[in-house]
Amino acid sequence: MNTRTLSPERQALLREVEDTCMIARTRLISRVITNIFDEELRPLGLQSSQHTLLGSIMRMGSATRAEIGRANHLDRSTLTRNLQVMMDAGWIEEVADQAHGRQRPLRLSRAGEDLLFASTAAWRAGQARAAKVLGQPGMSAIKQVADDILRT
Repeated sequence: MNTRTLSPERQALLREVEDTCMIARTRLISRVITNIFDEELRPLGLQSSQHTLLGSIMRMGSATRAEIGRANHLDRSTLTRNLQVMMDAGWIEEVADQAHGRQRPLRLSRAGEDLLFASTAAWRAGQARAAKVLGQPGMSAIKQVADDILRT
């Protein structure tokens, strides 16, 4: 659509959205940073989303799917899809002796733990590339906002 045919009010609204839209900007940052880490982790057969889940599950020790989803702010379908791929790869496993009804806690398998620690060099390379894109102020701002979200 040619913006010259828009009324002045609509042109002003369009400029406001273009100049201030947080969702567009955060999604752009997310896609760029995700692509960086996906490129670095690809030789290990790992995606950035899987790497994040491996780290989260490792920190939690063992956790139910619901606990993992809440900790990572993931919806059920996205989490289920990612966890199934990781289970099929042998990176995570159910903890049968901790099962309660339908809740079956998960933990990293030995292969998952080995993969997580083997990915350190790739993760560090992703961190360095992300730092170049974001700069130190950007890195600090993103860390602060994320830390604040996790505390709530």
